[in-house]
Amino acid sequence: MKLASLCQITDQVTGKPTPFRVFGEQARILEAVSRSRNVLILKSRQIGCSQICCFLDAVFAILNPGAKVAVVADTEQKVHGLLDRVREAFRDLEVPLRMSNRSKIVTREGSEIHAVTANAAKGQSESKAGRSMSFQLLHLSELAFWPDQNAYGALASSAGLSAPILIESTSSGPGDLMWRLWTEKNDFEKLFFSIEDHIAYSSDIPLSAEEWRKMQDIGFTRRESAAWFCQTLNNRFQGDLVRALREYPQRPEHAFMSAEGRWIDITPPVLAHTEMQGFKIFQPKQILEEYVIGVDTAGGLGRDASAIAVIKKSDMSLAASWMDADATVDTLADFVRSAYQLYGGNVIVESNGIGLATVQAARARGIPVIEAKTTQARQYQGLLYVKRRVENGSLAGPLELAEECDSLHVTKYEKFEGKKDLCMAIGFSYLFIDRSPMQAVRQEEPGPNVFSLNNYMGQRKAGNWTEF
Repeated sequence: MKLASLCQITDQVTGKPTPFRVFGEQARILEAVSRSRNVLILKSRQIGCSQICCFLDAVFAILNPGAKVAVVADTEQKVHGLLDRVREAFRDLEVPLRMSNRSKIVTREGSEIHAVTANAAKGQSESKAGRSMSFQLLHLSELAFWPDQNAYGALASSAGLSAPILIESTSSGPGDLMWRLWTEKNDFEKLFFSIEDHIAYSSDIPLSAEEWRKMQDIGFTRRESAAWFCQTLNNRFQGDLVRALREYPQRPEHAFMSAEGRWIDITPPVLAHTEMQGFKIFQPKQILEEYVIGVDTAGGLGRDASAIAVIKKSDMSLAASWMDADATVDTLADFVRSAYQLYGGNVIVESNGIGLATVQAARARGIPVIEAKTTQARQYQGLLYVKRRVENGSLAGPLELAEECDSLHVTKYEKFEGKKDLCMAIGFSYLFIDRSPMQAVRQEEPGPNVFSLNNYMGQRKAGNWTEF
């Protein structure tokens, strides 16, 4: 860090040279490279990762005379910009150079820094990056956007087994090389930098209570960062939450949201079940367990299906489910009542649009309902919970769930399309559990008179809660 303080960088706000002060996320990178040979950085845009990595390129060349360093990016313009930053570090550290041009720097001690483009030359089918060289350090920038993803293998082969590999990149979505390196087991130390990690992404614009609630659903803990994201979401992304989160992720999974294609990467297994009162039962009620019942309402016109999902709170597994594309609100409310009789617990009902009629019908039947207002952020977060649990193998259920996982996709306009009714009901339950993970005081088990009004006289009903 003392060496870094001798260098200058260009201030993001003023565009003027300023002393290189190491920020928190840059310090984390320095700590990571000091203990791990290979480091993989998943980042938001413009947080200073490339700057500190170029500084490390220069330091490595100084400490290892005669070493060859490859700085690699997806375009010539980007890689020349990175090499310029290495050149500036040498200048500020007063390191004598033997050669300095757009594609190569050679120090007086014989270390070489090469600018390499991970792109096939005109008339070639693949990149020749690194094929005739042997490098002792690889600095790979914006790996997710390399036109020729096979260039990574060629470059890695050109480096010795002990050569460090430093990768810093934003994401282009799931399924590419960056995604595989991040999600699979390997010897990379993995660092993620969210919006909140970068102090410059802050704003003092006030947030309403509802806006702050939405941002907390996404994962924000700092109001200043959430305010900056809300402003950026509206000004730069025209309210497109999916695209904004991919560019400026708050959690690692945000970075790999699909710009287009299947939402859930695998099909969950179909579980054996019994049937009871119209429900598919995967796990009978256990006395010492708590349950959350999620309800998604359809119009009863055959296009979408109303769905009920019963989630066991301790392990978030699906205990029972029910779906019907033709059910009226009254029929749905009757089945909600049956689910409550079978399992008890909290009942979460979407109250947008026709869902409000379900809330009213369920309360008329004596069911203590908690309303769930569905926003774009809440829909995304609920479906993200389902995606994660299906993909890690901890959520399975009926054939309908498997079919929804196969159907649900993201369009080129980055909107959810396809069947998702049961997924939404499960997501409502997960969102509620996430907000209230502690177990409640055990109530008496529902008996045959569970819906008697005498049971609720003089008590505050859970149905008075709104927007958990």
